[in-house]
Amino acid sequence: MQFFPKTIFKNFKIYLWKIDESERNLEKGIVINESLRKRLNSLKSKEHRKGILSIRQLMKIAGIIESDLYYDSNGAPNLKSGKYISISHSKYFSGIGLSDFQIGIDIESFREKIIKIGPKFLNIKENSALGKIEELTFIWTAKEATYKAFRTPGISFSEQINIDKPYNSEKASRASVFHNNQYKFYDLASINLDSHIVNVALKK
Repeated sequence: MQFFPKTIFKNFKIYLWKIDESERNLEKGIVINESLRKRLNSLKSKEHRKGILSIRQLMKIAGIIESDLYYDSNGAPNLKSGKYISISHSKYFSGIGLSDFQIGIDIESFREKIIKIGPKFLNIKENSALGKIEELTFIWTAKEATYKAFRTPGISFSEQINIDKPYNSEKASRASVFHNNQYKFYDLASINLDSHIVNVALKK
């Protein structure tokens, strides 16, 4: 089932998909080459396979053919066209972000287990979110999206990525990454989807 709320922003586009079909239905209308079939067959998780297939459906809608997409040595997706792409999928939603600027996207559901892991990715300035599922999920997805946009492995979520308040999708927020003694700044855009949140980070 296609799902396109607020997909066109000023400097980027996002394509969202609500995953409620069978694997067979998700395969319809897309080309599954040998490499993709091998990858799908290697996955034990049905949800993961459906996530990958729904991403291919979004790529088709966005006009991206399989041969245009490749992954670098760090596992990050890239396009031969030179545009920036970011990909995310959860159990029930998947999404693609496209831009001429560095971009990252992350989708997560609101789950209680994030309360336990919150202290691992928060810094001192963000500790007001402790114990609050929605705020913690906002910060986590914002940091994950920023990490994807920054495209440098080994960055510490708690020590190097900072998210400015507010920690919700109602007002604009931004992120910063401290690396090599300097800050890089990213605008954040977010959308609530049922019991999920989508966060997009875009290089300023």
